[in-house]
Amino acid sequence: VEELCGRLAPARVDVLVHNAGVLPDARQETPDGLELTWATNVVGPFLMTHRLHQRLEAAPQGRVINVSSGGMYLQRLDLDDVAWRQRPFDGVRAYALSKRAEVLLTELWASQSVNSDVTHNSMHPGWADTPAVRASLPRFHQLIGKRLRSAEQGADTIIWLAACRRLAGETGRFWFDRQPQPTTPLPGTREQEGDRERLWGMCLEQARV
Repeated sequence: VEELCGRLAPARVDVLVHNAGVLPDARQETPDGLELTWATNVVGPFLMTHRLHQRLEAAPQGRVINVSSGGMYLQRLDLDDVAWRQRPFDGVRAYALSKRAEVLLTELWASQSVNSDVTHNSMHPGWADTPAVRASLPRFHQLIGKRLRSAEQGADTIIWLAACRRLAGETGRFWFDRQPQPTTPLPGTREQEGDRERLWGMCLEQARV
């Protein structure tokens, strides 16, 4: 992330899509000492957004899009052990937790950018037939089969959020199939008081900014 933002990124960034993601079945650590899922899906995008925000502001209307997952609907934000050192590692839960955090960080970035033309939105692409789903969720892939979306269908809302002129100024929302969606429709999945501030502070510390 630091190399990209310091050496490779252009002087102006019109659209930043955070689409990198992992769903490992065993706990792994990055060279920074972070659990791999959390590092890839949460801390990396947070750091890149932070580093590139001035370049997004240099655009006529910079847009940041976080690609989340429907898996986050089942997971409440739980920040007590995001490193998975105190409990057996569960790859699917770790992934869902990271995707829940992405959605909340999107809302936090939007609230931090009220005096900026940069917008922050998150989206759920639906379950698409991708190599990641086939490798990480083979039983799910086998059961759902032909009902899975194509990668192009999954990308549709991403491209729409990036390019649609009518969305200028639209920020802090969670989208599915070009429609805004609630983020906590299931009981017990809303974060507790203070969790948002704790998440923001944790990301600042782990990203070393």
